[in-house]
Amino acid sequence: MGQFGRPRGVSGEIYLNPISDNPERFKNKGTFWIESGAGWKEIKITAIRFISGRPAVKIDGVEGSDEARPLTNSYLYIKGTELAELPDGKYYHFELIGCRVVDTDGKELGQLTAVETYPANDVWVIETEKGKQNQFPAVKQFVRSVDIVNKLIEINPPEGIFDSPDED
Repeated sequence: MGQFGRPRGVSGEIYLNPISDNPERFKNKGTFWIESGAGWKEIKITAIRFISGRPAVKIDGVEGSDEARPLTNSYLYIKGTELAELPDGKYYHFELIGCRVVDTDGKELGQLTAVETYPANDVWVIETEKGKQNQFPAVKQFVRSVDIVNKLIEINPPEGIFDSPDED
């Protein structure tokens, strides 16, 4: 949902950089999760306020900036069961990771290993069987179908995007 930034002030508040398309999530207090060296840790956000449009949160048990500072750069998560249902044609990044990618002729192009988010559009990283990584613009013009259940994505890539002089 977000990544913690720097502490704010001395009371234990810490900025949260949203990485969710749903800004409404940051208006509710509640239970969230962070990943630590010891595994998953449950945390409770007791207060949220927006400073220049950016959420600053207060976490139960964090009483000062020295206690908040170790959270900097940590990610904030919710349980998968709490995810909002997305409209048709929209997918969570984690649902796309691991999908096989084929072209419209059924040729295996590789596996989607990462989703990079940019202002214009997302870019999918598709890794071939030989380990080569190709970046593919995830735009409607090129994406024919996404089947999350069967972990299969069909694309119509622009000419040359998967061609390489290094491969046979």
